[in-house]
Amino acid sequence: MTHFQRPHSVREAAYAHLRGAILAGSLLPGARISEPGLAQELGISRTPVREALQRLAQEGLVELLPGKGARVRVLSAEEVREVYDVRALIEGEAAALAAQNATEAELNRLEKLLLELDALPAEAYAQQMQVDFDFHTALVEAAHNKTLARIYADLRSSLTLIRSFQQTLSQHPRTRQQHQAILAALKAHDPARAAEAARTHVRYFRDLVMQSLQVQVWQ
Repeated sequence: MTHFQRPHSVREAAYAHLRGAILAGSLLPGARISEPGLAQELGISRTPVREALQRLAQEGLVELLPGKGARVRVLSAEEVREVYDVRALIEGEAAALAAQNATEAELNRLEKLLLELDALPAEAYAQQMQVDFDFHTALVEAAHNKTLARIYADLRSSLTLIRSFQQTLSQHPRTRQQHQAILAALKAHDPARAAEAARTHVRYFRDLVMQSLQVQVWQ
């Protein structure tokens, strides 16, 4: 039997630091990550930084470029469309199931998250994105389908990379209206209306992001 090695705290800390910076939008898609520079910044050796980058590459958050180092992953326009199309399918089905299966406590949580989102400062984009993600995650969890929730979780990294280019939309009046339409359908226990509201919301974001990509120069 091979010898078991406990995870090294420095390795985990480097991974958590990098992942947190990407998910918070501090490191945007295309941003270069200097292995020696980051090691110096964190006061650690290059080995745990390299291991953290390799782990993030496996998760789809980082690209390792031969001879050029690492950068935050850049999704192609085709990948962006695919991610949103799959998300529309997942959230539409999740909303339909949630309209049937959500508990009163889960509906209350969804409503509280929308109130929390509206109450955040207008320029607090990172916090808005987090609460927005929390709302959609809670929606999927309210479906009470573990397989669906697991598949949705796999999309989170890609969605984070995409949303970094549309940070101002979480409090947009149209977004608020669409969120409220989803919640109203859930409270009415109307699966068809809930599914359509969720799909409409996701496709609205998809179209905005695709429009943005047409004028965005990604390097």
